[in-house]
Amino acid sequence: MRIATLSDLHTDFEANRALVVRLAVAIHEAGADAVVVAGDISHRDDRIARTLEALRVAAPVVAYLPGNHDLWSDLARDPEVDTWQRYHHQLRAVAESAGAHYLPAGPLHLGRGAVAGTCGWYDYSLMLPEIRAQVADEALAAKHLDGIQWSDARFVAFRDAAGALMEDAAVARRMEAELAGQLAALERDAEVEAVVVATHHLPFDAVARRTGTLPWEFFNAFMGSARLGEVIRGAGKVRTAVYGHTHVVGRHELDGLVAYGTPLGYPRERLGMDDDEVVATRIGWAELPG
Repeated sequence: MRIATLSDLHTDFEANRALVVRLAVAIHEAGADAVVVAGDISHRDDRIARTLEALRVAAPVVAYLPGNHDLWSDLARDPEVDTWQRYHHQLRAVAESAGAHYLPAGPLHLGRGAVAGTCGWYDYSLMLPEIRAQVADEALAAKHLDGIQWSDARFVAFRDAAGALMEDAAVARRMEAELAGQLAALERDAEVEAVVVATHHLPFDAVARRTGTLPWEFFNAFMGSARLGEVIRGAGKVRTAVYGHTHVVGRHELDGLVAYGTPLGYPRERLGMDDDEVVATRIGWAELPG
């Protein structure tokens, strides 16, 4: 089974909407059996639905998991708003109405393999220790440094059972536990021989882009979680991990596991690239036994 993977399509940009069509054509011509989208299509449900519907023309099966942008709400500061509701229910309904499989709800079985997935979250563990020593806890909680704020602070509000806002690490632990449950079930399933894991947030320190300087390394705090990688490594059937979020194309060999990302990203990040080059570099490929 040949799986095409995409992430960070950011279809709020007109140029990206046009490129999604090009990407879909390329995926169809390559004969993909499935497409997996690892988050960040849009915060608008209509654009998420239209994108998934377009990709359904490219391959027989489309699977999707949200990124942080997909979770955004202008009403996040309303105490009645809980991002878990959007993550578990609203976006599942959007995906399924578009004919796509919603990965946070359960693995996608393909042939003798499966795809498991979660948005994942961040717990600041991907910060360099020397940078972490320079940053106050209050700055991390506010996601704000030197006049720049990570936008999740304004548009995301995960809440616990009592309605209180959850700390980022607690959100990350819940996302990781949900993925661990999927992977444990797949490990027990004798009909599943191999698993591809898709996450939006980064699961490994090795895939983070490093500059060693602020403010970049401050914002690496919000890239992902090392424990997410531990969950993936703990599953014996996983040989491929697909991630998004970073907007940096990369491929890494990590002790028998391949981790890669092929984000489309923002138009300004592709200056100097023609559309053919973008299409050639922004589709990832993973294999599962048929």
